[in-house]
Amino acid sequence: MKDRIKEYAKSIGFDLVGFTDADVFDIADVLRERGQKGYLSGLEKGDIEERIDPEKVLPGARSIIALGLYYGGAKKHENGKGRVSRSAWGRDYHTVLGSMMGELVEYLKKEYGAKSISLVDNNPMVEREIARRAGIGFYGKNCSIINPDMGSWIFLGEILTDLSIEPDAPLEHDCDDCERCIKACPTGAIAGPYEINAKKCLSYITVMKGFVPEEMKDKLQNRIYGCDICQEACPYNKINFRRNPTLALDIPYDMEDLSFILSMDNKRFMESFKQTSAGWRGRTVLQRNALIAAGNMRIKGLADTVAGLLADQRPVIRGTAAWALSRIMGAESLDILHRAYDAEKDEDVKREIEDAMYWMKEGN
Repeated sequence: MKDRIKEYAKSIGFDLVGFTDADVFDIADVLRERGQKGYLSGLEKGDIEERIDPEKVLPGARSIIALGLYYGGAKKHENGKGRVSRSAWGRDYHTVLGSMMGELVEYLKKEYGAKSISLVDNNPMVEREIARRAGIGFYGKNCSIINPDMGSWIFLGEILTDLSIEPDAPLEHDCDDCERCIKACPTGAIAGPYEINAKKCLSYITVMKGFVPEEMKDKLQNRIYGCDICQEACPYNKINFRRNPTLALDIPYDMEDLSFILSMDNKRFMESFKQTSAGWRGRTVLQRNALIAAGNMRIKGLADTVAGLLADQRPVIRGTAAWALSRIMGAESLDILHRAYDAEKDEDVKREIEDAMYWMKEGN
């Protein structure tokens, strides 16, 4: 049965398949410690018991099928443009994995009468622990799951089932003395080997709501969504496989073009980013990030576009536009910012404009 399930999963497109039991995960103390240190992002779902006990998700669960989809592949980032993480270079993996796992769940029901449920990303279970237990990868020091043959560019999904399936053994691999990911992280989010402060991770910063903290704006550089730095530094990712074809997506827009992002209306957002994993936080967050990228790169050609956004209906866009314009135009933007300040009613936006003007008056 195990071999047949694995063969079927591979036949419908999965790159990695592993099996583990549905016993409670022995990581409660680790999760509790991360919470006490303030390392959780706040995006996690469920309490500790829900995150480590498969029975809380599927009563009667006996086994878990861990699944992986490779999303690596080469792509050259062009100068003067933003950066979108590899995870958003194709179709939204939630949709892709959800469809594929749904097909596998139907197979388990038809062939074995199994009761099963599929999970991907937005659920309480600690997916990386499932992948580790099932032997499809090991924990890297950046907390990514690394497969020795494919690296860490892997989307993870799981199927909890009431079938009793012989578990696979965890991989006997580790990072040895390599710490390239720790040294590469620009914010120190990798607090130590196997320990991430999620609130300092640039991937989190690109999806947080509201204004980006001042100390993080420069560090974002030109990132629009996600941050691949720690994975790009990993020697296991020097191997380059063919990206899984199920992720292919043809979009008629350049989603790393800052001009496109800043002028993007809801229709174009739906036609582009919304079809990828970068679209879940909405248009405003992406445009806020594009403003920061334009400011960090001092792109003069976007000055008029950025100045126009000082009158946007959204406070976070107005405030971030002030920051970006001060970086792009320098002292030449003072008159524009003064007028924007006088017309502004939102106190948070007024503070952002004040900070932008103060930055210039300090001789920057």
